[in-house]
Amino acid sequence: MTSHVAQTLTGYGGFAQYLFGFRLRNSPYCACDPAKIQDVLHGLEDCDMFLRERAALKAGISIPISRRHFPEILDDKRKKILSFCDMVVERCCKLNKTA
Repeated sequence: MTSHVAQTLTGYGGFAQYLFGFRLRNSPYCACDPAKIQDVLHGLEDCDMFLRERAALKAGISIPISRRHFPEILDDKRKKILSFCDMVVERCCKLNKTA
């Protein structure tokens, strides 16, 4: 298991909400929308910063990217969803490191 997969599964790591709890960020909100909290589920399901990649993943696996479909995705399309999770975590970590 990689550190990015661990962060995806736990929600601990480079997400604004988590870092805000330790006063390492000024707010828990996402850069895509100041009304949305940046947590792992927001990054995977909703965040506009990952819209293109999410659409490509959905097209590649023919399953909507949402928490109710995660068990099905992990059963059948594990490599693709883990690659997407890795990219989301890496970019959130980079974004929140400079903020």
